[in-house]
Amino acid sequence: MSEGKPPHGRAAEQAMALLLRPVRHAVNNLSMVLTANLDAALPRLPEGERVTKQVARAREAAMDYDHLARGFLALGREEGVRPAPAARLLQELLPLLSLAAAGPVEVRTLGSAVIERRSPALEGALILSASGAAGLPPGPRPPLRLDGARLVIPWALPDDARHAFESLGAAMEPEGEGVAITLPPG
Repeated sequence: MSEGKPPHGRAAEQAMALLLRPVRHAVNNLSMVLTANLDAALPRLPEGERVTKQVARAREAAMDYDHLARGFLALGREEGVRPAPAARLLQELLPLLSLAAAGPVEVRTLGSAVIERRSPALEGALILSASGAAGLPPGPRPPLRLDGARLVIPWALPDDARHAFESLGAAMEPEGEGVAITLPPG
């Protein structure tokens, strides 16, 4: 916990840590029930009807919620290291990356690689890197490019993201207006 925080701040952190696992479980249950029931209802509804479109939109929103909530709650997990496909990790984080970037983020995958997924530090570094796009002018963001374990972030990397990647042992080099990060292999 943080020593410099007032007692009420530490108490809030302790309460969040205490509740993280049961809240994550409740969110997972809610997501499963919503998506399963909407999936079961859709084929039984008349095609082209307004109610069918409404249920389809509700299912899409439930899936968006599921991805966002799971990604966010994963940030509170205990530290761990395991191999993971880089492209799958970025797809899982896409809703959070878009929130941090203050707009939609696209990932263009050019090649595949298995990387060392040191959770939640790697997820945190990636989210912090996406926040660098929040200062870009309104409009579409340039896409992230993933070629194996090499991730090109096409905007300036915030200092806290740079430090986070350095602590993970990732190699970084300038690329255009951004940076290319080579993630540690898994």
